[in-house]
Amino acid sequence: METKPKNSRKGLIIALIILAVLLLASLAQNIYCLFWGFDSYLQSTDEIAIMEAGILNGFETFSGGEEHLFTYDMTNEEYPSLRADYRLEATAGTGSELERALRLMDEYARRLKHKSNYDNHVPMTAPDLLAYALDKPANGINCRAKAQILNEMCLSLGIYARKVWIMPLSPYDSDCHVVNEVWDTALNKWVMLDITNDQYWVDESGTPLSVLEIRALGAEQGFCTPVCPGDSLKDLHALKDKYIGNFLYIMKNLFYTQYCDAYGVGESQPIWCLIPENAESSYEYRISEEAVNRSPV
Repeated sequence: METKPKNSRKGLIIALIILAVLLLASLAQNIYCLFWGFDSYLQSTDEIAIMEAGILNGFETFSGGEEHLFTYDMTNEEYPSLRADYRLEATAGTGSELERALRLMDEYARRLKHKSNYDNHVPMTAPDLLAYALDKPANGINCRAKAQILNEMCLSLGIYARKVWIMPLSPYDSDCHVVNEVWDTALNKWVMLDITNDQYWVDESGTPLSVLEIRALGAEQGFCTPVCPGDSLKDLHALKDKYIGNFLYIMKNLFYTQYCDAYGVGESQPIWCLIPENAESSYEYRISEEAVNRSPV
């Protein structure tokens, strides 16, 4: 019987050893990546947060603008049917303006499917948008439309509310976000509600925050976090870890803000901008920080 040459057998053994070493090296790399991650340019969430804070810090103050006085339509003829058709009084319940608005947000955030590339073809009024999208997952709408619904619901219940566009720094970033603010009498300030994410924001003491308060804390790396209605506020740092994606998204979009001329049924023009002091902008309708923070009454 013919046997294999010794050199051939030796070469096979060497090849098998090399293959085994390569497999072990590959396994070791996978284990390292699983537990310790890659050493790459891709940033961690902490690094992204620092970067976003640095951007806001460099543009923390705002330029001068007009003392525009927003108006709020609290008696529109469409409000009675909106309240009745959607049982808004029962959903909102009793309590402060913020407590009632949070119940509305929590109820309708879950029943309106989000679709970022929705084309805004439905008239921008709460009745039209609700008829199109409520409890119809196939008919998603964007944050702008969701905020319009919540705004008209709040106004119909006598809660001062406004839509706020929060905008990114980069001219190449076409992704902005639209939220609401409601005026709470007990807190004597505006409070931001994000119906798209069913969230509001608080500081380290659990106090609800306005858009500009969130921005200021972000710029100084102060503590704030999004929370959902019903969340326990006992461990706010754990909630921030839980919602870190939404935290980074909102901070990215807080470079400047935009507001409707007046608030009621539908959107009014022109759109007013609150622009950072050392940011270049030729926008005509520029509003002051004082006008934005002013009480609606």
